[in-house]
Amino acid sequence: MSGTGENGNKPEGSGIRMFGTGSKSSANGSFDPNKAPERKQPASGKKADDRKKKYGPTKRSTSAGTNKKPGAKPWSKAPSAKALGTGTKPGANAKPETETAAKRQSKPAETVGKRPAQSAQKPAETGARTEARSTAVGRTPAQSPTSAREAVKAPQRSKPTSAAERVTAKKSGSAGEASRTKPIPGRGDSDRSAGIDAPGSGRGGEAPRRRKMQVTAREAALNVLAGVDESGAYSNLLLNRTLQQAELSPADAGLATELVYGTIARQATLDYFLNLFIKSGVKRLNPWVRGLMRMSLYQIKYLDRIPPHAAVNEAVEIAKKRGHQGIASMVNGVLRSVLREGDVLEIPNDLPTNERIALQHSHPQWLVERWIAQYGEETAEAVCAANNEPPKVSIRINSLRGSREELLQELTDEGRSVRASELSPQGVIVESGGNMANDRFYRDGRFSIQDESSMLVAEALAPEPGMSVLDCCAAPGGKTVHIAEKMKNHGRIVANDLHEHKQKLIAEQAERLGLSAIETSVGDALSLKDRFEQASFDRVLLDAPCSGFGVIRRKPDLRWAKTPDDAAAIARLQRQLLSSVAGLVKPGGILVYSTCTIEREENQRAVAEFLRDHADFVAEPFDIPALENIPQAGGAGVQILPHQFGSDGFYIARLRRRG
Repeated sequence: MSGTGENGNKPEGSGIRMFGTGSKSSANGSFDPNKAPERKQPASGKKADDRKKKYGPTKRSTSAGTNKKPGAKPWSKAPSAKALGTGTKPGANAKPETETAAKRQSKPAETVGKRPAQSAQKPAETGARTEARSTAVGRTPAQSPTSAREAVKAPQRSKPTSAAERVTAKKSGSAGEASRTKPIPGRGDSDRSAGIDAPGSGRGGEAPRRRKMQVTAREAALNVLAGVDESGAYSNLLLNRTLQQAELSPADAGLATELVYGTIARQATLDYFLNLFIKSGVKRLNPWVRGLMRMSLYQIKYLDRIPPHAAVNEAVEIAKKRGHQGIASMVNGVLRSVLREGDVLEIPNDLPTNERIALQHSHPQWLVERWIAQYGEETAEAVCAANNEPPKVSIRINSLRGSREELLQELTDEGRSVRASELSPQGVIVESGGNMANDRFYRDGRFSIQDESSMLVAEALAPEPGMSVLDCCAAPGGKTVHIAEKMKNHGRIVANDLHEHKQKLIAEQAERLGLSAIETSVGDALSLKDRFEQASFDRVLLDAPCSGFGVIRRKPDLRWAKTPDDAAAIARLQRQLLSSVAGLVKPGGILVYSTCTIEREENQRAVAEFLRDHADFVAEPFDIPALENIPQAGGAGVQILPHQFGSDGFYIARLRRRG
């Protein structure tokens, strides 16, 4: 393993020399007949210091016109492993090979060759893990502070094993320490610039610790943008994983989040502007370069708190680090031109309305045209504008553990800015206060994190204690536990979902909130009619899979991932699901159909077709005071649009089975 480099290839050079065996070679790799043979270690096994006293200091060879011993390296700089052509640490305190061979012969046969292999194993694994970690956060192995090749060298250097020995080694200024304290050419002024603690920086004389590789907020954001663009990754999942690996400060994590979601949300507008400055067009760029250009322009155009020149300088540094000087020059030239000609960063007003809305608010034109047809130009533009606003943080109280007024007061006493929701009787809007999932009241089951619109689903279902309720598509369980709270944890609630691993999410929510009336089930919702008796549930909730166009504010990449064909396909599935579960509702019972989209094809038209084919069901209104003066787009049910309350776009229809 010590003969392989970072990419699994053998290092270049005069050949691979195994540690502690063989003869010295001259500079050109062949045997030097003019070199005096080295003196062998006496059989008595005296140490190198005694040997020096007897024979004097070893003279350096001048072969190949250099004042150094073949294979040794000058103290003035630490060469790369490629130039070294071996696994020996440059400047290491290695003993002559003849001495090592003699000492090997005096050891038992079973230990010969065992120690080097054992010592090489762990550092090699460490290097591999470091390489994998660097790749995960967007840096190539060559950019990583610790590479696999450097890890292979580590076993050749003798290391102190105790704190006392480490202190002694530090004071003695060994050759190995001296070599490591010198900067590596081309790597910056010091090891610290590469994210490595300087030698001797450990407390109490401890060996220096290698820090985790650091990335900036912009580098972390770029890694996510490139992943979403290149492989179609989900932005929220990739962002969460990247932030966990990068371990940024809260402020930097907030900046990275803003850059990711803002850049994706404004993608069409950013591309329109960039195409004015890039002759070949944005689409021809490498994914990470394209992401860097978009992210930088987003800061210049939309973030007032970041100086434009700072955004440009950071972009150029990232381009140098991740690419090469040519890319950095291109990035610098384009962004400097943007700064000089900033007045062109405006959408022309003479465009057709659908094109202007699509460009100004960065939505697919086909989607804008659909919304104009359904809601009119004014409402369609208001929806698009609302989708680019940051989502509110809203929580729902657990009515079994206190009232909304009590929780509002307690959160206020903790210094959070909160107010009662005007849309949901159990909702609270958190205007400032940090991550509510880290709050002690959340851990104690006092509230759940849920959007205001979603809270209205359980209100429409109107479950009562002692009832039997079926939630057909339950995960992650927010509506399920709300139903259990309204039933005061008395009755039977079956929470079904297609995916088995999501059972855990539902169970964890129920346990945190102290709810025992929920039982989980796994299976396709279309097969529920075969697993349960007909007319066996007082309430059935079908929170159906949908296009998700009501939650674009929370999932900005969703607008670019969907197509008109996707919306049509999901509408057909919704109609099948409605017809399939309808027979499970008892006579006089209630079926609630809900989606997190604003598409009429998936909402009002789906319900209208269901009522046409099922004469035993009738649409029934439910009371939401906040919606009394809000115009509805016709048909059964309630349609909440994103701009009306700053909540998710949601559709809820309450259907009662005739008794």
